[in-house]
Amino acid sequence: MKKILENLALFAILTIVFSALTGCSESSNTNVTNVASTAANANTKAAANKSTEYPPLPASLAQADFELLDGTKFKLADHKGKVLLVNIWGTWCGPCRAEMPHLVEMQDKFKGQGFEVIGLNIGDGSGGEEPNELIEPFVEKMKLNYTIARSRNDSTVKFFQVTRMDGVPQTLLIDREGRLRNIFHGGGNKVIDSMHQYVDKTMAE
Repeated sequence: MKKILENLALFAILTIVFSALTGCSESSNTNVTNVASTAANANTKAAANKSTEYPPLPASLAQADFELLDGTKFKLADHKGKVLLVNIWGTWCGPCRAEMPHLVEMQDKFKGQGFEVIGLNIGDGSGGEEPNELIEPFVEKMKLNYTIARSRNDSTVKFFQVTRMDGVPQTLLIDREGRLRNIFHGGGNKVIDSMHQYVDKTMAE
């Protein structure tokens, strides 16, 4: 009996650790529990070399309004001509925090070269907004050097439909023509290494 209890305890610990390294699930209150079954057919891992063979970011996201912390609104389509790394996150997500230094590094590396990281905060994980009083100190503490904005629940659901994942972090790489080049699910070293490689490749084109 003692051996069984020890094995169960070890299994529980490993489960918690694995979860922390991959991603944070969204609450069902955001109404995205089964969006994967209706996801758009975005072939984000195409092996083709020509950008024309990659799918465009859906207009529902390219033309959606996103709000900066000062209330200013913008669209992803406004940034056409730049390579965008759109990161979806929440302050409550451990893997989101873990990958942020790498986003900062990429923003620094390609500063002035037509590259921009955009961090879209999706709220508190239960459908509510995270207030500026929480986000701004977080941004300062993490020394984030890239654009921070909010994604409304309807836009967040559209992201989840495209990425086929209803958790964070997740990141979309969009090229200068507004085409979706890759989607990175969850956190961890393998995901971050892949992100660096694909950003380097897209910036070199």
